[in-house]
Amino acid sequence: MIGAQSGVIWSYDNRNMISTFDDDNPLNISATQCDDLSICLWYVSPLHPLNDISGTQYALLGEWNKWTAVSQQRIISIVSDIKSSQVTITIQGTSSEIVPIVVFHTVLLSITVNCSMSAMNGQAHLIISPSNVVCS
Repeated sequence: MIGAQSGVIWSYDNRNMISTFDDDNPLNISATQCDDLSICLWYVSPLHPLNDISGTQYALLGEWNKWTAVSQQRIISIVSDIKSSQVTITIQGTSSEIVPIVVFHTVLLSITVNCSMSAMNGQAHLIISPSNVVCS
């Protein structure tokens, strides 16, 4: 109804419950669920195909300890390699900083990868494939 892209959805206060979000699986919120004493914030991330024969998909959920889970200052590029069924996400930080990044993977489910930023340029590469999610 709001025209949002389908994908996965999770709440700021319940990060372990990741659900499908699309026209057939809407987000239903009761009046008792959100009041003056609660934080009612949901994040939606689109699912992207890895173009493998199994139809594996991933969604970048980002940093769960931030209000803005995926920001342009942190995620500086996303490059898909269709031939190798792999995606490389370049992450920016400070030299030697460790950044926990969460990825939803339709085979591996929710994965948190601690990416250590390079001492040289303050960057790391998160690599997502049909069988693995790693940071280099």
